[in-house]
Amino acid sequence: MMTASAHLLSQQQDTYSERRNARAPDFILMQLDPRDVIEGVLLEEGFQSEDAPSAGHMREHCPHCSGVQLQLILRYKFVKRSHLFCSSCTRCYDALYPDGTSALALSAMSLV
Repeated sequence: MMTASAHLLSQQQDTYSERRNARAPDFILMQLDPRDVIEGVLLEEGFQSEDAPSAGHMREHCPHCSGVQLQLILRYKFVKRSHLFCSSCTRCYDALYPDGTSALALSAMSLV
C-alpha cells in the first residue's frame, strides 16, 4: 500500500521527468544590425564598440560559423537591447519563437 505522501512524490517526479524530456522550441535566428543593439561607430573596417559582457553561451549556434555557440548579451550600460552574439564573426541575432515574438524581449529590462 502506498502512502499519500509517497503517491504525491511519485506524481511530482513524473511531472519533473515530463518537463525534463520536453524539448525547448527551436528558435528562428534573425540577424540584427549592430547599430540597433549596441552603441558604437561605423568604420570602413566594420562596426566598432566596447566589449559587452556575456551572460553565457546558449545552445544555439551561429548559422554562419561552423559549431560556434552564440553568447547571450543582456541590456547593460551601452547595450541597447538584449541579443545573441557570435564571437567568431561578430554578428548579432535575435531569437524568435515560431510565432515571430522575440524570446529575448522579457530580458529587456536594464541591469543598471
